[in-house]
Amino acid sequence: MVKNISIFLVGLFAGICAVFVPRMVAMLNGGHADVQYWDPEYIMLGLAFSLIIGGVTVIFEQNKQKTAAETFMTALGIPALLAGALNSGYAGNNLGELQTVNQRLNESLAQKSNIPIEKGVTNVVPLEATPPNSYSPISRSGFSLISDAHAGDGPPTNEGLKLGIRVEQTPYLIVLKKFNTKEEALKSAAELRKMFPQATAVQSNQSFFVIEGNKPLSKSDALLKAIDLQSRTGVNPSLLQAK
Repeated sequence: MVKNISIFLVGLFAGICAVFVPRMVAMLNGGHADVQYWDPEYIMLGLAFSLIIGGVTVIFEQNKQKTAAETFMTALGIPALLAGALNSGYAGNNLGELQTVNQRLNESLAQKSNIPIEKGVTNVVPLEATPPNSYSPISRSGFSLISDAHAGDGPPTNEGLKLGIRVEQTPYLIVLKKFNTKEEALKSAAELRKMFPQATAVQSNQSFFVIEGNKPLSKSDALLKAIDLQSRTGVNPSLLQAK
């Protein structure tokens, strides 16, 4: 009887570790103040799950001569796998829902601000050299995709591996004007550079554009920057999806 109780407690502890340690790691890895990690329902279900693991461990281990460490590793295996899968699925679903809400907000904001968005672009090629004193991920051979974390004022830096679940952001460019010919785009870029130092003429498919800046941005960042330009300068920018 004492042995069975010991096995049950070891299995219970293994279940608790499998369920709650991933959440603790998430908190230690820069938890956000607005994120609720310890739902009462989650805690109750986690404890119930751990009790089941303890009972199952007793059934499997009661007639075996094993150390507490061996019993713990046996009990930890399957619940750790299940708990990890459930946590990953839960995180992925939440991230997907947030991305859907973000997309709806972006579309609504673009409509209210009267900022059109051109989609389906396959290649963006610069028509001139990069404006001085600016880093550009655009090369003469085509558009180079970089992550949002690299869309800063300097060249991308090595930030290490990103192993978390994340959304793959489609890059966007801010278009100041659109033209039918290369000559018009180059001439306008030279004029607009007096107000926008990083204005650059580019070609996409059969169209020509003058874009602001040389860095692709996420849709949200590009939209906010376009609205800021619209309010400060009076221009009517649009967004160009670079894919």
